[in-house]
Amino acid sequence: MSPPPARARLSHAWARATATRWRQVGVGLALGVVLAPVGVATVGGFATADEVQVERYDVGERVELGQVDAVVVSSFVSDEVYSSGLPEGASAWAGLVVEVVNPGRDEVILSRELFRVPGVGATQEQPWMTMVVSDASVLVGLPPDVAVEVALLWPVEEAGAGGSLEVELYPVLASASFLDPGSTLWQPEALLGVVSVPIDAPPPTLVEEE
Repeated sequence: MSPPPARARLSHAWARATATRWRQVGVGLALGVVLAPVGVATVGGFATADEVQVERYDVGERVELGQVDAVVVSSFVSDEVYSSGLPEGASAWAGLVVEVVNPGRDEVILSRELFRVPGVGATQEQPWMTMVVSDASVLVGLPPDVAVEVALLWPVEEAGAGGSLEVELYPVLASASFLDPGSTLWQPEALLGVVSVPIDAPPPTLVEEE
């Protein structure tokens, strides 16, 4: 019997190579699906502060969070602060007073990803707004190397919170934007730590006059 033509041999070799390649891809995808949760869990994904051992910081302790250096000062739950701006369905604000310093060279807009208050019954994960404590104005930007005391406000349905506020800290780091060269993107990182902040009265400068 004469050997098969060269074209037939090439077609047969290509078919075997293609089949082998697709089997390798299929195995790779299957392993990826199986191992991805393991990899995520290894770096702390799919976990909350209750599920992982996180660093605990004290009130008044300085914490480096990338975009800002922060010192948690106090917390409050009140309907006397900016009551005219409460969104529908909320009866009060959960407030976190923090001193923040921008360590960079340019002015930044404070990220809404830095702090979370999961146990207070807030209607949303990110703060609704941020006010400057000294004059009750809305924070616009943070200039470099200037300490500013701010109050981050989360709307809550009920004002009856416990004796302390569990505050989660998330670093926010700068990265280059591929869509807008020259601009900076601020990307939140994994949970860094937790601060237990006693709930107190709001700063007098933030209380609205009746």
